[in-house]
Amino acid sequence: MSSVKRRNANMSFLFGSVFFFFVIIVTIGLFAYYSLYKYWSKPGDARFSYEISFSPSFAGKAYDVYMNDSLLYAGAPVNCDTVLRVNRFAAENALLVVNAATDCVTILQLPSKGRVLLRLKEDGAVTADVK
Repeated sequence: MSSVKRRNANMSFLFGSVFFFFVIIVTIGLFAYYSLYKYWSKPGDARFSYEISFSPSFAGKAYDVYMNDSLLYAGAPVNCDTVLRVNRFAAENALLVVNAATDCVTILQLPSKGRVLLRLKEDGAVTADVK
């Protein structure tokens, strides 16, 4: 009789251990899934990018383009095919366009994502069209 009790005790211990193992694995899997889901769905994630292009009115004029405090482009765009592709690295970004000849600064608020077309007006002001 004691060998049957021992065998039953061993079997119940085995089943309890296997059940506990599966509970631990499922818990770790849920934590990993939720942590990756939070990472993938962050609104300020760098997966979003900007496409900044210049209108033909910029040709031959020297401008410096900054995003927040980082220099993106310096010089004169050769043609209107110049496109800057920049990953978003902050929740809110500002585009600074500096006229190299007059040091006139134009600050433009960028949208959360999308294309931005920079236009140069005749008076030297820079505007942005968001697509």
